[in-house]
Amino acid sequence: MAWTSVTMASLSGQVAAYKAQRREDGSDDWRDVGMAMETTLTLSEQENDKRFAYRVVAVNKAGEGEASNSVLAVF
Repeated sequence: MAWTSVTMASLSGQVAAYKAQRREDGSDDWRDVGMAMETTLTLSEQENDKRFAYRVVAVNKAGEGEASNSVLAVF
């Protein structure tokens, strides 16, 4: 996965990490699948023949930001 960095409000501080999440297509249950310090993350051992939605959430000392738009992928 790769994404563009975000600028958080000055009161919130700089991004400390990014959390990647996924859910099965049609589900509302987002699950954490990885953390990254930069704007890339390699996910391995993803289930075959299933549709998953992925999104990224920026995290800093103030907590989590809003989730990115999700993208669908099939492996």
